[in-house]
Amino acid sequence: DQWLAVDQYIGGIEHAILHLLYARFWTRALNHLGMIDFAEPFASLFTQGMVTHETYSRDDNGREVWFGPEEVERGKDSATLKADGGPVTIGKVVKMSKSKKNVVDPDAMVDRYGADAVRWFMLSDSPPERDLPWSEAGIEGCGRFVHRLWRLFNAFESAAEGEERALDRKVAQTVAGAAADIEALSFNKAVARIYELTSAVEKAAPSASRSAAIRTLVLLAAPMMPHLAEEAWTMVGGQGLVADAAWPTVDPSLLVEDEVTIAVQVKGKLRDTLTVAKGLAQAELEALALASDKVQRSLDGAPVRKVIVVPDRLVNIVA
Repeated sequence: DQWLAVDQYIGGIEHAILHLLYARFWTRALNHLGMIDFAEPFASLFTQGMVTHETYSRDDNGREVWFGPEEVERGKDSATLKADGGPVTIGKVVKMSKSKKNVVDPDAMVDRYGADAVRWFMLSDSPPERDLPWSEAGIEGCGRFVHRLWRLFNAFESAAEGEERALDRKVAQTVAGAAADIEALSFNKAVARIYELTSAVEKAAPSASRSAAIRTLVLLAAPMMPHLAEEAWTMVGGQGLVADAAWPTVDPSLLVEDEVTIAVQVKGKLRDTLTVAKGLAQAELEALALASDKVQRSLDGAPVRKVIVVPDRLVNIVA
């Protein structure tokens, strides 16, 4: 009763007929005997996908011999064995297993790209419930992103001044969204949000908002890139370990969009976009659209017969 029920059970699909089945059987049996007061050992079940890779083999007098990826030179449509230059058969993409030797040594990947890049790739490439096809090209991209973040962390300016409301809003939305994604085990979605925020911070001019966003990025990246985050945490003036730091707080008012982008069409074709306050009156939207230089050039002096306004979304001018 002290240790169970477990809050979250995470396992591969094969566990459904092995450990998970046995654990539930014994728990129900003990509950039936009155020895425990609960019938289910796990409050929630999550079945993660497998890491997969294509296989390489060759027939040797009726016996299939398997080769590891490191033993094979892979071409665009074929593969050869490095040891003798002879061809090998490229098989299906299946879960990694020792018997088929389609296993990628994580130590070699860590030595080449770093543990943070390998971890980031595995979290970012696909939803955790789906199989993950291993790709070295994906690892290389993640390695570049680690360096990109490091350069951004080095751009932190503690004395920067000025506020950028749009960036503050983006940070708040990212923190709230990433927290919800992590709680739902949707790590790939949290990673996607961090990519978006990184791009926004890189484009922003130096300001107090930008420095605060960089500091927040360190905290957001910490669960996925702990080694990089610990180094960066010291650089941005963090106290203690980032692993012990609190998750960033969010101002609820920043989660509400107070601006919208309006598409302006002339005769059904997009001619301009306007960023305006949310809920702006239709008459004001119409006036702004008609005042647009791009709209005026498109009209080329033709009289306006009708203006259709869809609040917070669209202005369509019929000439």
